[in-house]
Amino acid sequence: MRLLYRLMPAAVMLLAMTSARATDSVRLIIPTTAGGGTDGFFRILAKESEPYLGKPITVINMCSTTGCAGGTIGVSKLVQSEPDGNTLAGVWMGPLTVAPHTLPVAYLPSDYVPVMRLTSAPYAVCTKADFPADTGDQMIELLRTNRDAYTYGTDGVGNSAHIAMARIYKRLDTRQRDVPFKGAGETLAAMLGGHIDIYVGSLPPVMEHVRTGRAKCQFVTSADKVAQLPGAAGLRDLGLADEETLLWRGIIAPKGTPVERLRELEAGFEAAAGSPAVRAYAEGAGEQIVVYKGTEFRQRIDAEYEQFGRLVSALRQQLDIDPH
Repeated sequence: MRLLYRLMPAAVMLLAMTSARATDSVRLIIPTTAGGGTDGFFRILAKESEPYLGKPITVINMCSTTGCAGGTIGVSKLVQSEPDGNTLAGVWMGPLTVAPHTLPVAYLPSDYVPVMRLTSAPYAVCTKADFPADTGDQMIELLRTNRDAYTYGTDGVGNSAHIAMARIYKRLDTRQRDVPFKGAGETLAAMLGGHIDIYVGSLPPVMEHVRTGRAKCQFVTSADKVAQLPGAAGLRDLGLADEETLLWRGIIAPKGTPVERLRELEAGFEAAAGSPAVRAYAEGAGEQIVVYKGTEFRQRIDAEYEQFGRLVSALRQQLDIDPH
């Protein structure tokens, strides 16, 4: 019995230390499956950020067994988390400025705090090497003259990649068949496996397959071309510059996160974004490091939220979504 009493203080101290260690780390929710561009970017950013934040960062891919719901499952989990600065989400613009207009989401823009926007890039439109269109002009003509003939994959109905293509199809007075997947990694695998015709997603997953000749990219959704895909046209080359859709990535925190903690996070992630590893990854992926923090990031989210709201209303029939 005496031994038991002697051990109790040590056990209590060990429990307290274990509890402290459990909270002495940062959980970074990535609301998509592993293997896509968003996942790849934030994993490298997390690794590079640890020395600046002074804490280990645990990456958590968060979806359900049936999909990621355009990233909204992960964002829903983020807004329900304790606002202690130790739970964050690495997101693209889809679940913040697009999905609220196309899906029944469980959060408002006021439920999260924008910490930092980090990158900007187009989506790539790519196929297997034997697809009967090699250039952007050929692809546009094929899509325009063959209505409902091809399947294209994105990471969810009503997401930003889906809208990017719907804008183009509307302009061409055509439509093709969207097949939703959990993320860019799954979309790419489906395209390479011959289950769909066209990959529409971020650049990083497809780059290696373009280099080895298994895939080719006909155009990107930015107005101008990107150096990483010299064979892919920009929308300006195709007379579609007004239909530009850009993909950006950023970090958000739960509402109520202390301001002083937000400043620490800003400083740490901004330093990491300037590291050679993060810059090399972004450059190889055709992304630009473009940093907006705090209030400026919030203003940009709010403006884009309104813009996509108007765009979705105009494209609702093209997107095959119901009002909600």
